[in-house]
This record gives sequence, structure tokens and C-alpha cells, in this order.
Amino acid sequence: MSVFFPIGKPIKVKSSVELLAFQCQDTVVQLAEICPGATFDLHHHQESQMGMVFNQGLEMNINGEKAILTPLQDVYVADANVPHGSVNTTSETVRCFDVKRLIPEGNKQIDDNDNFENKIFKLVSTKDEETGFDCQWGTGSWFDIKITQIPPDGKLPVNQSVRDKMGIILNGKLVMTVGEEEQTLEYGKIYYAPTKITYRGYNKSNQDVCLIEIGI
Repeated sequence: MSVFFPIGKPIKVKSSVELLAFQCQDTVVQLAEICPGATFDLHHHQESQMGMVFNQGLEMNINGEKAILTPLQDVYVADANVPHGSVNTTSETVRCFDVKRLIPEGNKQIDDNDNFENKIFKLVSTKDEETGFDCQWGTGSWFDIKITQIPPDGKLPVNQSVRDKMGIILNGKLVMTVGEEEQTLEYGKIYYAPTKITYRGYNKSNQDVCLIEIGI
């Protein structure tokens, strides 16, 4: 089994939620499909968690405070042992992702304004400095996230991150090379580039490819 291109493990939660879980060493990335009316009751765990919805608004509950997530704009954060849950109030299936990892306190940035607004924040639109591609960017206390629109024949140059990097493809096909391994990815597959491992990408499709990258 490849370390850089982990295989997703299907998990069914009740009858209304389907997960595809990818183990990236000590990090878990999950793609989820949440049926209309499905509810995740408030729960907590030792891992810190962040996530985002792809296609529909989802009502997120973090420690009793609620907000509707805007697709591909709002990022939610539930730190270790903070109660959180959600409900799909729409008439369509919600597609989303989350990332969970044990984060030592010393690895978190100190935030003197640790309030609800910092638990759900919006990404900022910008241009990628290396490629000039349109992208959105945001930073949490223990992670960063970037969404890049890669045009047809667009290339992601060779990179070597100082953080573990995980990538999710939302549409089209993207050829990714991590270390010495290469795979063509589409939705339902991810890549994982550990610290100091080189990676690069190429959009071989005839449409823009949306790539979400999370660095921890």
C-alpha cells in the first residue's frame, strides 16, 4: 500500500452518513456524504478537527453555537475535546471533508481572541505566487488550507513543504507525483506528501481542476 496515495476505507455511520477515511500516518482525512435531515449529535474527542463543505450549506454546532457553512468558503475548527456536531437542513446530500489529528499544545499558535468567530472563518481570495492561479487561503491555529483552481494543462511546480501536506481533488483529473510515485487522481482519491518529500502536479483534463490542500 502506498504511503503517498492512501486508499480510502468506507465507513457507514447510521444509514444517513457515508465516510471515506484515509489514514495519513497520524492524520485522518475523511470525505463525507450526509443525507438530507442527517444529524451528528454533539460529541468530542482528543483529536483536533477542521473541515469544509463542498456543495451545500451545513449547519455546524461548535460547543452549542450554530452557523450555516458556506461551501468552499467557510472553514470550521473544533479543537481537542470541544463538543461539535452538525445537521443537514437542506433537501440534498451534503458533500464535505474533515481532517483529524492529535495536536500537541506547543504546536498551536496562541490566539488571544479564541471566540466563535475564530472557530468558523472565511478563506481569502488571492493569486498563487508561484503559478498565478486563482486560489483561496486561510490559516488556523494548527493548519493552513489553500484551494487552487488549476486550468487545463496547468502545472504545479516541484515543491517541498515544511509541513505534512494532504490534497483533495474535487473535479476532473490531476496527475500528482509525490516522491518517486505518480498517480492520476480524481474525486474520491487524495495524495499525502510528508514533510520534506517533494511533490508536483499536472492538470491533464480539459477543465479547471479544484484542488484543496491542507498543511499541518
